[in-house]
Amino acid sequence: MIEKFPLAQLSLGKNLLSNFDSKLLLVDYALEWTHTATGQSLYTQGDPANGIYIVLNGRFRSYIDKAKVETTKKRAINCSHYGIKKSDKNSTASSLSSFMSNRNGKPRQGGLHNSSSGDKKEETAEIQIIGEYGQGESLGEVEVLTKRKRYFTVVAIRDSETARIPRTLFEMIALGNPSIMVKVSRIVARSVKNHLTEEFESPVFNKNQIISPHLSGGDDIPIRNDKNYRTITILPITSGLPVMEFSEKLASSFDKVGKTVKLLNQSSILARLGKHAFDRLAKMKQSGYFSELEERYQIVIYACDTPVNSTWTRTCISQGDCILLLADADASPDIGEYEKLLLKTRTSARTELCLLHPERYVAPGLTNNWLQNRIWVHSHHHIQMSFVNPKDTDSNYNLNKLEDYYSKSFKFLSSLTNSAINKPKQRALLNLKDRVETLITQNDLFGFKKASRNHYYLPIAEHKNDFNRLARILSGQAIGLVLGGGGARGISHIGVLKALEDAGIPVDIIGGTSIGAFVGGLYAREYDIVPVYGRGKKFSSRMASMWRLIFDVTYPVTSYITGHEFNRGIWKAFGDSRIEDFWIKYYTNSTNITESRMEIHTSGYAWRYIRASMSLAGLLPPITDKGSMLLDGGYIDNLTVQEMKRRGAKVIIAVDVGSVDDKTPMDYGDTLSGLWVLLNRLNPFSSHPNVPTMTDIQMRLAYVSSVNALEMAKNTEGCIYLRPPIQGYATLDFGSFNEIYNVGANYASSVVKKLAEERVVPFTKSVKKKANNRRPNYGRRNSI
Repeated sequence: MIEKFPLAQLSLGKNLLSNFDSKLLLVDYALEWTHTATGQSLYTQGDPANGIYIVLNGRFRSYIDKAKVETTKKRAINCSHYGIKKSDKNSTASSLSSFMSNRNGKPRQGGLHNSSSGDKKEETAEIQIIGEYGQGESLGEVEVLTKRKRYFTVVAIRDSETARIPRTLFEMIALGNPSIMVKVSRIVARSVKNHLTEEFESPVFNKNQIISPHLSGGDDIPIRNDKNYRTITILPITSGLPVMEFSEKLASSFDKVGKTVKLLNQSSILARLGKHAFDRLAKMKQSGYFSELEERYQIVIYACDTPVNSTWTRTCISQGDCILLLADADASPDIGEYEKLLLKTRTSARTELCLLHPERYVAPGLTNNWLQNRIWVHSHHHIQMSFVNPKDTDSNYNLNKLEDYYSKSFKFLSSLTNSAINKPKQRALLNLKDRVETLITQNDLFGFKKASRNHYYLPIAEHKNDFNRLARILSGQAIGLVLGGGGARGISHIGVLKALEDAGIPVDIIGGTSIGAFVGGLYAREYDIVPVYGRGKKFSSRMASMWRLIFDVTYPVTSYITGHEFNRGIWKAFGDSRIEDFWIKYYTNSTNITESRMEIHTSGYAWRYIRASMSLAGLLPPITDKGSMLLDGGYIDNLTVQEMKRRGAKVIIAVDVGSVDDKTPMDYGDTLSGLWVLLNRLNPFSSHPNVPTMTDIQMRLAYVSSVNALEMAKNTEGCIYLRPPIQGYATLDFGSFNEIYNVGANYASSVVKKLAEERVVPFTKSVKKKANNRRPNYGRRNSI
């Protein structure tokens, strides 16, 4: 109709525009709509702030080039040294050009550094990632308000569209509508508050890793705002994996956690856009449909259910804010054909590996085999999901053949036992018949493929559902559990875990310090309270043994004991398991006394880093790691709530079992006699408080930083602070295992009941239990 009557379109547009307000038309005229391709910069660090950007669709990542920051500092120092004022910056721009870098970060020719040194600087240049920004978020408002140059560089993770509000337009709107300025000021204030209160330390990468930063060894280093995903791509590593079944389960879990979700596959797109949906001419129509879905739904899942060379596969890769790589944990960890395509597209989206397990168990070192060659994987998840790979036809054929053989054998033996043969032979045939019948029964119950392994406990409770856990993590609603240090008082952590399980409270991430690292590691490894209780009690009995302590005593140069028995006790609990093999996400911290900083450990042999986090100075020697000496993490932060917050946990349950600080006021004058202190301690009628000893003062000095961190943790948004009444137990009172365990369990049960009434954390209505389910007579994996 419009083609036949073009004037009708003009008159319709005129009538439509006449109904709009003049200010709205002015804004529409001044706005700039921009398209940014993958890897392209929206603006660069140091550029003039000429506007505010609103993300319409797509995703961006911001980072700071530390080399440019250092260059700016040097320029400022040189200017002040030679008496150059800010007003003279235009006249001195040419003389300082040698310190400037172009958009690619390479030094300009003719500067102070030659090309070889410049190339070396390019290779070792460090960048600091600030955050990621999705649909509906704004960029650059701080610089526009302060009239400063851009603080950081912003690049597109995938094809994105933005609307730029020029500075002049923003100032004009602010003058006419002061309420706009108030709202923008609130956004800026909220941004500044996040930086101040969270004290965020972003990960540092090499400059050539900025588009797709990788983390060797499967470390899961968080990035600010990295959980506001709008699109998630499900990509198999090889063909034959249950992509649609996985996607449907994940979509159902997103719905359970309160997110509106839309699942797309090739057939749904063809049904919506027609058979020419993937032609070049239909790309704009396709892009418009995807943008419409992102506005309508909170999560859009792209299920890649087509061959590797299909157009839909490339579309899924290009559309994902986060790409989940599906892999069969029992298969070969070689790079698959879909991964090769992923690397060719050079996508900069966050990539996470989902290992599918038929049972709730990870063999030591298995995860490391998958991660060691995949530097493009940022994180990983263990998911229990049984499926049959169509490629694995030989094993299915042999299984069916074996079942058929047993059935025929049983029929044949039944006919023989009824025939007229002598009694000894008949008894032998009857025994053989019973044996074959037993084998057939076991096959019907458990299957030969499962019976070939040890039997493991299966997830029977809704709060332990792996897909629900994955949905909470990806949607920024993860529930974190932080266990503090306190020696034997940490046995109460086991009681708290028992209460949480009984209440059906899910745990998605666990962080621990000292004894909290030990208990948290046991729970994260198998996500079951049974082995935690058993192994925890065994470890406590070893620590309470006076003979083991006596035989481990050494000449006290560095420590009083060698650490051999202590190490052996932790190794017996964890074996050769690595932190990556733990079923749920886990981290522990230690104090690096060589570099004077706190270390966060998310990969490597579990027993070594848990031992490092439990290394009390003087009692145990430090653990050496890459030339550094590691001690108890409690010296810097005994309750790592801030680290848990950085890892995306929305609700944090923090359990503090540390010693209570003595804040008794002291007033003994400007000098102090040791004899008076001794007599004051011996005098039961003295009204003066006991003055701390040298050892007490040294311990207080060691934990100054930790005390400050604890006060900050208590005031953290979303933190539920718990402190069981365990003040009456000493640090090395491991012999009171049952008493301390009961104190923690009773305290947590009452607190959890109150939390359930207030609906502070999500609960399942009931913890379902399997009844009348026969189990084979195999040895339990949870046995000590």
